[in-house]
Amino acid sequence: MFPLFPFVAGVLTGAVALRLIKTDKTKAGLDKAQDKLRDATVSSLEAIEHASARARKRLTAAEADEDGESMPAEAAEPSAPAACKRAPRAAKAAPKADAAARKEDAES
Repeated sequence: MFPLFPFVAGVLTGAVALRLIKTDKTKAGLDKAQDKLRDATVSSLEAIEHASARARKRLTAAEADEDGESMPAEAAEPSAPAACKRAPRAAKAAPKADAAARKEDAES
């Protein structure tokens, strides 16, 4: 008898979900969410493409330097301004050392 309760609840939830999906307001919301997701995906793929292009330029420049060849004009002049590097993060305090010191004090 008890296994029927989750099944019935699932059927009712599915029926309510289908009715909500069929409304125009819900369809508009889903379309809007899909457009936002598509835009985010495109922008992230473009960022990956630019990052790989920069890495490729650095690698070809490094290989040219190792071989003793001069860099091509395309690699010497970047088309986009270089991105600013982030400052290193501050070191976090070591809580493990404090706990170990307290443990040694407790044992003494």
